[in-house]
Formats: sequence, structure tokens, C-alpha cells
Amino acid sequence: MTQSKSVDRSRSIGEKLVRGAVWMIVMRWSSRLMGLASMVVVARLLSPDDFGIFAITTALIGLFEVFTDIGADLSIIRHPDPQRKHYDTAWTFRLILTTAAALIILAASPLVIEIYADERYQPIMLMMAVSVFVGGLANIGIVDFRKNLEFHKDFNYNFLVQLFGVLATLIGAFFFRSYWALVLGVLVRSFVSVLLSYYMHPYRPKISLAARHELFSFSFWIMIRSVSQYAGATGDRLIIGAFFAEKITGLYAIAGSLATMAVFELLNPIGRALLPGLAAKHGDARWESENLKKIFSVTSSIAMISGVLLSALAAPVIELIYGNGFIDGAPILSILAISAALNGLTQPVGQYFVVLGKTKDLAVLYIFEGVVSLLSAYLMALYGFDIIAISWARVVIMLLGLFRLLYLLRLTKNITGLDIVSAWTRPVVAGVAMYAVLFALGQHFSFWPALYLTLGVPIGFMVYGLVSLLLWRLFGCPAGIEAILINRFYANRVEAG
Repeated sequence: MTQSKSVDRSRSIGEKLVRGAVWMIVMRWSSRLMGLASMVVVARLLSPDDFGIFAITTALIGLFEVFTDIGADLSIIRHPDPQRKHYDTAWTFRLILTTAAALIILAASPLVIEIYADERYQPIMLMMAVSVFVGGLANIGIVDFRKNLEFHKDFNYNFLVQLFGVLATLIGAFFFRSYWALVLGVLVRSFVSVLLSYYMHPYRPKISLAARHELFSFSFWIMIRSVSQYAGATGDRLIIGAFFAEKITGLYAIAGSLATMAVFELLNPIGRALLPGLAAKHGDARWESENLKKIFSVTSSIAMISGVLLSALAAPVIELIYGNGFIDGAPILSILAISAALNGLTQPVGQYFVVLGKTKDLAVLYIFEGVVSLLSAYLMALYGFDIIAISWARVVIMLLGLFRLLYLLRLTKNITGLDIVSAWTRPVVAGVAMYAVLFALGQHFSFWPALYLTLGVPIGFMVYGLVSLLLWRLFGCPAGIEAILINRFYANRVEAG
């Protein structure tokens, strides 16, 4: 009877994880599709220079704001029985840090003007400092949506925040016809996120540091990880902005955002749903041994399909979304999409290490990537390398990060580096085959971007699927995304029959 209950509970958690992942994917892509639809309009009202100014400013703000990411939500999600003192302490930590970050942003604005020799940055930084401070007031209670696996509530909250931000950006673009439209969108998102958090959840936080000793060690290493991760992913825009024209910086920022969106707007929702599920099953060695390999197979397939597909179809995607005035960003996007795909291969490890409490080891990995990324961007820009070479350097850094990750996996018991490599092999080979076919297709259809995109997406999926299935059979039909899809297909046919 006890074993039956355990199995039922495992199935219940698994079902909730699947539903949660679906909710998170729908949420993220609803938000992103709204953003893309608005960007089709906004990009035709603004110039690459406007995006360059905004990219530098947001990179600067993000550099300060990332110090406020102490993993307040993660500390509560992974806690087996959080009390009011944990919620209040997490909220207070965040409020203190966002207030400090806002003040530092204001104090740093004269230095920014001197470095980039542009007075326009001062009022933008003032508005962004307001946004950072206001965001810190959000109700910590909404973390219960994820902890209790109530992902539909999390969807409603994030969808509404994005909707109001998109509407504000569109209205601002028509009225301002400048980067102020993008700033307005950020401000509105901050205010709406705070108001909705108190409307949708009854919890009312109070200033308290009663649980500071319990949360500090975990939160400190989460913050270090976030700072390092940000430095590796976005910090190089600050260096590029200092050495290159605003147009180049804008194109690089747009390409980086598109590449990240294509890969992680699918992976992050899965990770968002995965964390509470892993926390619930932590300590169940059998479950972890059976399911972690499947998780890596699914996420690595998503990373390779989305990243490689975007890399091959970079030119028509840029032209469709931003217009012909941004087409110079296509080569950058093609490279950064490969970098994002490689980065996506590692996604589940971060969630698993957080559950294991190994946030320090995870932070060390991101410190390595962040330092190398910033240092390579600075030295290459200093010695006259162009933006394409700097983009390729990111791919090399991601490859080095994979080796570092495999080394860290020695700390885990239920999954090995060999398990991860075997989960990566089929998606990577299938991705290479897909790129080769689409590259050949582009030689004949690149002059007709719409047709190339229309043909390229289904052909890319077809090639990837066929190669992946062939490799799966050659490898002896191991557990993975192929087995999951085939079993689901036959199960549906049985139900239909």
C-alpha cells in the first residue's frame, strides 16, 4: 500500500510538472509573441542607434540590478517548510538591495556620461533607477504560485505584466519616436508587476531579518552566480558600446536578445516548472537516476533545434522582425544563436545544483565564464578585432564552459558526465545535419527571404527528426525524447482506437 501511494505521488508530481512546463511555455511565448509583434512596429519607428543607446543603458542597469538577485524565490521554493520569517526576510533582503542598486545607479550616471560622451544617458538612468526601486517592492507571496505548482496563476501574473509593458512601448513609439518608448515599457512593467503582486496574493510582507542566518549563505552564492551569469551573457555590451558605434552595439544587442529568446524562452519555462518538482523528489535516488537523463535529452534537443534553426535562418528572421535596416545584424545573430544553443545544453544542471544546495560550485562555473567573456571582449576590441570575431569568441567560451560543467558533475551521485554526453550526442549530430541542409538551401533561396523562411522551418524540423530517430535506433533505443514521443504517439493511438 505504501509503495502504491509512493508511485501515485510520483505520477502526480510528474503530471504537475508536465502541466507546469506547458503553462510556463505558453506564458513565455505569449509574452514573447506580444513583444515580437510590437517590435515589428517599433523597429520601423526607431533606428539601430536608438536600440544601441537603450542596450547600453539596460546593460549598465542590469549590472547593478543583478546584485539584487539573491534567489529569494528559490530559497523559499527549496525550503521544506518555509515560515513567515523566511518570506519576510527574503523580501527585506531584496528591498535593501534594490534600494541600494537604485542609489548607485543615480550616483554612477555622471561617470557613464563621461565614459560614453553622451548626455542622453542621464535622464534614462534616472528613470531606470526608479524602475529598479519599484520592482523591489513586489509581493514575495507570489512565489507560492510556483512552490505549490499553481502555474496557471503564475501565467496570469506574468502575462498581464508583459501585456501592459508591450502596450506602453507601442504607445511610446508612436508618440516619442525614440528610445524613450523602450524606457516607458520598462517603467510600466515595474509598476504593474508590483500592483498585481498585491492584488493576486493576500500575503503582506513586513520588514524583518529574523531568518537572515538561514538564508544568507544560499542567497549569497545565488547572487554571485547571477552576477557572473549576467557578466557572461550581457556585460560584454558595455565594452562593445565603449569601442564601437551605437549602431553596432544595437545590432549586437538585438542579435543577442533574439538568440537568447529562441533558445531560453522554451528552456526557461521548463526549468521554472522543473525546480519545484526536483525539490519535491530530492533524495529519491531511483527517480533521479531514471528521469534526469530524460530531462537532459529533452532540453538538449530543444536547445539544438531552436538555436541551430535560428542560426541557419538568421537573415530572413532579422528582416521579417526588424526590417531591412537591421539586416547587418544577421551574421552576428547566426553566430550568437550557436552560442545560445551550446549554453542551453547546460540548463538543467543549474536547477539540479540549486536543489542539491551546491550553489557555490555553480557560482564558480559562472564566474569563470563571466570573467573570460568580459576579458576576451575587452582585449579583442582593444586590439582591433571586429564584432564578428568577438561573437565567435562567445562560442569558444561556451564550449569551455561545457567541459567545466562535466568536471563539476563529479559532485553528483545519480548522474555522471558520461550520461550527459550521451544525452547530448544525438541532438548535436542532428543539429549539425539540419544546419548543413539549411545552409545548402540558402544558397538557392536567400534572395527570397520569405520563401526561404517558409521552406526552411519545416525542412529543418524534418531533417532533425529523421537524423535523431536514426541515431536513436543505432544507439539501441535508449531513454530520451525519442522514446517519450513514440510512446506518447502509440498511447494516443490506443486511446483513439
